[in-house]
Amino acid sequence: MMQRFRIADSMVSVFWLLMIARAASLGPIHDIQLSSPSISSGLNVPSDFKVDVSTDCTVPIDSEDIYPTALKVMYDVSDIELDFTWLERDWSSPTGDSGIYLQNKDFGGKDPSRLQNRHIIWGLNHLLLSMTLSKRYCQTIAVLKWQSVAIGVLYVARRGSLGLGWGTQNQTDLLNLTQQQSNTMGVNELVDIAVEYLGNRPIDSEVIYLTAMKAMGEAAEKGLDEPVPALVTRGIRQITWRLVGRTAASPGILRARHSRIAVMKTVALMFQENKFQKIYVLVKVDGIPTAAGGFSQGDAESTTS
Repeated sequence: MMQRFRIADSMVSVFWLLMIARAASLGPIHDIQLSSPSISSGLNVPSDFKVDVSTDCTVPIDSEDIYPTALKVMYDVSDIELDFTWLERDWSSPTGDSGIYLQNKDFGGKDPSRLQNRHIIWGLNHLLLSMTLSKRYCQTIAVLKWQSVAIGVLYVARRGSLGLGWGTQNQTDLLNLTQQQSNTMGVNELVDIAVEYLGNRPIDSEVIYLTAMKAMGEAAEKGLDEPVPALVTRGIRQITWRLVGRTAASPGILRARHSRIAVMKTVALMFQENKFQKIYVLVKVDGIPTAAGGFSQGDAESTTS
């Protein structure tokens, strides 16, 4: 059964509130040829950037809560210029008591002016990857370092712990943030997806979340307005997110921002239906078929980082 998922881009960041509308089939997605150039360089993390992770497992964190929260954070920050300078911010889950808090002072942060958006993208990806591989779902502190200097800290914690300033005055207004600081400001387009689940073999949800986060970061590094023939993001455990454009079935112009939005909407659908498995996706921009792809597992070229 084909499904259609449609909502304005600015609302995607609160994806656990999205409603899924079923509609007529948009075509045989599984028949679309998904072969593409190997466009998958991964995140451009320089050797001078390091993340020191420490955990306190006397304070457990709900893994089913922290992944959607982290995805929300990545969707948020990947829509901002890479050199945007951060002070502090917190993102709290509306469904649980955990959150992610960003700070560029105290805890050894010596030069707050150096904490840029690209560092948050790299650090958040590293933090959640570390948590996934170690399976240590507990209070975590990740110190972000650039050229051996601590420039900021990401905390995963319960609200009210560590003396952090969780509160409405520090809450991220996602709609306001994307409207005022987005590097896609002024782009007025509607991105639709239609999906088809294939097979019955489940995929670990945390790997889907991680790959989606990495795909958003890669789109930001590519340049959200950049036209691309294809985008391929390889995650751990042989999971791949792929979008291919400029085919007979998808004549529209694929841009990096379309991958960012489409992967968020796809994972939102999976979250809503609690169905994480191989899925094909057809992307339409303003009604024009623009790309086809989805999540798959078993690609021999998938990596562990």
